[in-house]
Amino acid sequence: MKRYMTGVMVLLLAGMLHSCGGGGDGDSRSGGSADPGGAGGSGGSGGSGGSAPSVPSAGVHVEEADAAVTLTGTWTDSNPEFGWSGGSAKQSTVAGSRASMTFKGTSVTWFGSRGRGMGIALLSVDGGPGVEVDLFAYPYDEIHSPAFTVNGLSDGVHTLTIEVTGRANPSAWSNVVVIDAFDVQGQIVSHLQQTNPEVTFTGGWTEANNGFTWSAGGISNAPETPQGAQVAESAGAKATLAFRGTSVSWIGYRGPDAGIARVQLDGGAPVDVDTFSPTRKVQEIVFTATGLADTNHTLTIEATGRRNAQSTRAQIFVDAFDVRTPGRRYQEWERSIAYSGTWTSRNDARVWSEGASATSKGNRDELGHVLSGPPPRAVFSFTGTGVSWISSAKSSLGRARVYLDDVFQREVMLWRPFPTEAYQWEAFRVDGLANGPHTLTIEVIDDGGSYVVVDAFDVRP
Repeated sequence: MKRYMTGVMVLLLAGMLHSCGGGGDGDSRSGGSADPGGAGGSGGSGGSGGSAPSVPSAGVHVEEADAAVTLTGTWTDSNPEFGWSGGSAKQSTVAGSRASMTFKGTSVTWFGSRGRGMGIALLSVDGGPGVEVDLFAYPYDEIHSPAFTVNGLSDGVHTLTIEVTGRANPSAWSNVVVIDAFDVQGQIVSHLQQTNPEVTFTGGWTEANNGFTWSAGGISNAPETPQGAQVAESAGAKATLAFRGTSVSWIGYRGPDAGIARVQLDGGAPVDVDTFSPTRKVQEIVFTATGLADTNHTLTIEATGRRNAQSTRAQIFVDAFDVRTPGRRYQEWERSIAYSGTWTSRNDARVWSEGASATSKGNRDELGHVLSGPPPRAVFSFTGTGVSWISSAKSSLGRARVYLDDVFQREVMLWRPFPTEAYQWEAFRVDGLANGPHTLTIEVIDDGGSYVVVDAFDVRP
């Protein structure tokens, strides 16, 4: 029987990070992606000058250009054609270059970039031992993406440091490390594709086959086509996302050939959003709604057929959505998850939460031979009043049985017909639990080699 392993070094480094106040959520990863900094930028030593920076606290979103962030070494501007958080990001390939931020809170999330040319960063808290974070992923560049979250800190002032190692995953073609933004004690971020089953399109939408670097783009399994974006120009074409959360962002495009969209939240008053820009911005955060109740909502994007007088066309693009929810996300590699049976670790082939997932085909080896023993299981131990299993939905996936505190709940079907293709997808959710210790068990059903994905688990206090 082959047991799931993320590697002894992950556990050692995670424990070291916890012991220095970094919360036991360390990870040993390495990586790469298509270079988002192809346009280059300002070289030399970066840094935030001026008056002494204030200390960001819980709920604050910090941009890389904020006075609270200090850059030392050699940093350049990241590719301006990408829609970075706050409009810009910094990157480096030079070993020893550092980004540091002092903050007050129990957790912090670093937003950067993942892809085929991304490198390995060394992350530490309060000067403690470092944890290597691998930013390599097979999809094209994924930007303003959570690269790593440190949890479990004491409720006080801490300093997060990210150091460029100059190294990369063997599959990467470069070693870029991007600093885009930070969330201090922020909410869970789920990055949902336009092919998610909760997204519906009506009217004249087509695949945007223009060669742009869309979220989750550049990778597929036959007969699927590569992920991209949907585009419409005719008035009345609508895209609707059904979601639960306290914030939602529409990720699309701004450019000289983009039009005006009408956006509605929960059927309320429509808001016109002009996506014209004299310069092209891909994976741009076009619209955000915040301060929502943590309940079910709908976001509707409608092409109006109208355009800014300077625009050459009225195109509206839907690429992805970011949904924020309260709680704490546990990644697939964390020690609160116990795996048994046959699992494959660090699947980095799609836009998984923080870059990787665990997968199982049932009790089968790499050649598909059936192995003896009980079915593979992932048992997540947690304390809280609600929990969600974050997985995937697509045509190559199978089924799993879900148990809560060893009591069977239901069978979950992850299979969906093409072109549905969802990542960071909530496959199972339960609320209203007694606020105490619980276990959620995912038991793989052998469907002849179909995959079951454990990407993460979300816990609500």
